[in-house]
Amino acid sequence: MLLKVTCGDRETRVVKAPDIGISRGDYIIYKTESGKDIGYVLEILPQSHIVSYRFASVATKEDKEKMEALKKEEIEKMKECSAILPNYSLQMKFIECHIQFDRKKMKFYFLADTKLDYRPLIKYLSKKWNIKIEFQQIGARDYAKCFPEYGLCGKQTCCSQFRNDFDSIPTTLLRLQNLACGTDKATGICGKLMCCLKYEENFYRKQEKKFPAIGSLVSTNKGEGTIIDRNFIADTVIIKYPDGKKLQASRKETEPVSKPPMLILRKTFLGRR
Repeated sequence: MLLKVTCGDRETRVVKAPDIGISRGDYIIYKTESGKDIGYVLEILPQSHIVSYRFASVATKEDKEKMEALKKEEIEKMKECSAILPNYSLQMKFIECHIQFDRKKMKFYFLADTKLDYRPLIKYLSKKWNIKIEFQQIGARDYAKCFPEYGLCGKQTCCSQFRNDFDSIPTTLLRLQNLACGTDKATGICGKLMCCLKYEENFYRKQEKKFPAIGSLVSTNKGEGTIIDRNFIADTVIIKYPDGKKLQASRKETEPVSKPPMLILRKTFLGRR
């Protein structure tokens, strides 16, 4: 069986384990490239997933107590590390620290505006604590995930509840929903385009295929007019008529008007036909 397991509070791993009744919510110990770590089983995965790590054992009561002790130590290590940052002239903010279960590796996650050279600091900490040290810079979305804020919908943000992987959100999705770039309605608490735009993409793509294009000529019971706006959710369009009036109509009430090729139009107006 394949398990999706946590690695600290920020990362997840895919672990291959024997079918011994492990279920969601259990803690297990698994083998990594640098030793052993402990994790919480988030879900049982289908066999199609690529296996990254191997199962070692089910966590005992003593293992869980050790894990809790490590979490307290992680907080102290972050404070200690933050205190010496001025000595290395590093402008960074530590977000999280994860100590591997067998204490062979310690990983720090930090936020910074630019790329930093932190190698001297890593060398100092490795020598001081006699442990392998890793630093990983995280983005604005990862930082927002740390805090259970609420979005415009009134619900807790998706990133703080269940999202672990962040897809790129292109500006083309703004145009698809007829939203202006830089609008607050499309920006999350991280300052980036909201993940909601990606969730809604399939719906808007399907609706776009059903609607006549902006600028196309259509016919309704009020006559012929030009499409100047579309509402994919309400399934309506705004039509501008030759007399200047702009009226709303249901998409289903419109019929496309095919225009003759420009060459035929020219010949018609020139009387050559």
